[in-house]
Amino acid sequence: MNWIKDLLFSDSVAHTILIYCIVISTGVILGKIRIYGVSLGIAFVLFAGIALGHFGFSANPQVVDFIREFGLILFVFSIGLQVGPGFFSSFKRGGLILNLLALAIVLIGGSITLILHLVSGVSLPMLTGIMSGAVTNTPGLGAAQQALTQISPNGNVPEISIGYAVAYPFGVLGIIMTMLLIRKTFRINVENELSLFNRYQHPEDRIPEKISILVTNKELSGRTIKDVT
Repeated sequence: MNWIKDLLFSDSVAHTILIYCIVISTGVILGKIRIYGVSLGIAFVLFAGIALGHFGFSANPQVVDFIREFGLILFVFSIGLQVGPGFFSSFKRGGLILNLLALAIVLIGGSITLILHLVSGVSLPMLTGIMSGAVTNTPGLGAAQQALTQISPNGNVPEISIGYAVAYPFGVLGIIMTMLLIRKTFRINVENELSLFNRYQHPEDRIPEKISILVTNKELSGRTIKDVT
């Protein structure tokens, strides 16, 4: 039974894959649990990873680096593939304002992080991870890690991950609680808002209309539309 022990506790590729499978499956299953109609969703995978790490489970660093980079690439690619078709056309429907707001949020977050670094003396890598976790910005975390590695190969890269892991749960809970508070305060009907948004994004004059036609003329039997026209 040594192979079971090696699979669970050795520093091998198989052990790393097993750990990932346990963390992902546990996080996905628990993320579906709803409390007062709210669930953490895919964010629960992080909590599962934190719990497993707390009990002493670890993974091969080389495999972790590869999976992290590859997973981040797939994540960013998927987002780009989803947003890409309507990205430029969105500028005609208020997309420019939304992009400027997003830029302002990034600049404000970066400025606050720099001020906290100067005032508190906490290391910049740690605060960068906290900033990324507070806004649940995983691509930002990956970009910060890569930038720090390029600038200073011996830098405190692990501090970024620690700061991210500490702040991320509060970032997720903060977003959920804020949305619930806004919905209750302003009595927002989510279904109506979704319907209005869909109509705004896809005006009725652009939506193809489906029509069913019953042809009773026997002379048209077996003929294509091209033949008739």
